[in-house]
Amino acid sequence: MALNYLQSPDLKAEFTGTECLAKRRNMMSNLISNDDLKKIILEEAKKINIENAAHTEPLYSLAEILALKNVTALRKLGKALGIKNYGKLQKSPLISSIAETLQQTDNLRTCLYIVDEMEWDFFQRAAAKKHLQTDKVYIDTYQVTQGLGLLQSFYFVDKLFFVVPDEIKAAYRELVETGFPEEKRFSDLLNSYAIAAVSLYGAISQDDFVALFNRQNDRQTSIDEMFPILLSYVYMDKGYCFWEEYIVDSDFEEDDFQGVPRLLAERKGKPRYEPPRDEFLRYSDWDYYEITPQLDVLKTKLAEFIPDPELLLDVLDEIHDICAAGTRMQEHFDLLDTAGVVFDSRKQAEDVARLIVDVQNNTRLWSNYGHTPRELSAVGKSNLLHFPSTQPRRVQKTGRNEPCPCGSGKKFKHCCGR
Repeated sequence: MALNYLQSPDLKAEFTGTECLAKRRNMMSNLISNDDLKKIILEEAKKINIENAAHTEPLYSLAEILALKNVTALRKLGKALGIKNYGKLQKSPLISSIAETLQQTDNLRTCLYIVDEMEWDFFQRAAAKKHLQTDKVYIDTYQVTQGLGLLQSFYFVDKLFFVVPDEIKAAYRELVETGFPEEKRFSDLLNSYAIAAVSLYGAISQDDFVALFNRQNDRQTSIDEMFPILLSYVYMDKGYCFWEEYIVDSDFEEDDFQGVPRLLAERKGKPRYEPPRDEFLRYSDWDYYEITPQLDVLKTKLAEFIPDPELLLDVLDEIHDICAAGTRMQEHFDLLDTAGVVFDSRKQAEDVARLIVDVQNNTRLWSNYGHTPRELSAVGKSNLLHFPSTQPRRVQKTGRNEPCPCGSGKKFKHCCGR
């Protein structure tokens, strides 16, 4: 039975609408103590868990657990599993078809392949017990497996229980005997390396990718082994894809990959930055980037203009992305203007511009094969960005009909204020 829909990027969104609380925790970390923050996060997580749990004594048969879902949820699951005529079946026969499909080891393997590392670890913990009782868990830890019917949460006598149905446990034990957990661990590691490589470099040849992976891991791989594994993750929309002999960022598809040859030409002759394994794998989180001393200095300066800690973090994220893209200084000042930053003098704007230039020169760039401009300038492979000769347009306190502060002699509205 074909399970192509399981690889759809919309699958997770169909089964959940809840954000991961970790991001909120990071944003709030500077506002309250760690103990109070932990308590708030766990209380909020528990509320969300209770809302998404079945309010009944734990059940253990797959049919009984599936029966807790309404027909709409079952039909979504039937569609995901490729069940024939899923939209026309009544609840009872639809449950029987879903249960039969999920118990087949090949289908279960496909379902488990799409869950991320956090959910996979939690599923294994729950599958090892009759039920797992814990209040300290985020819904992100089980949302897809619960949507697929592989696990169910229950709220009973003021406690949360997590159950893997008996039939799923039996099929999973068969997978364990064939070495599936190690197979998935290795495949997930290859996927993490692909995300990290694309996040850091934008594009990497398959030969270079395999060589990098093999340098940092005991278990070796090859292009013949790696390619079909990563292709399955490409279908899940993991943010990268293949172009000729390269693994590249999926965004290159927008211009039919014309940007890839330009990138390769721009970094020709430059050495590739290769951090140690643990640091490299941090880039497998698409939101990760290196917090440099220059960013910290800029953060301190911008805090004078942006009192909202959450907004300040968002602005810093955007500044990093603009630096990584290598766009004009004006893009930074447009961002600051949108964030409500008001400069009282030209000197204030110049001070911020200099700090942004410093951030740019210490940002890891695709065009530098992961190196910063400052790192490559030390070996004569890159030029540092200098303070712009043309000043940013938006310096507050200049009227549109007043002389432009850049010294051109024109009115502000006809010069930098356009």
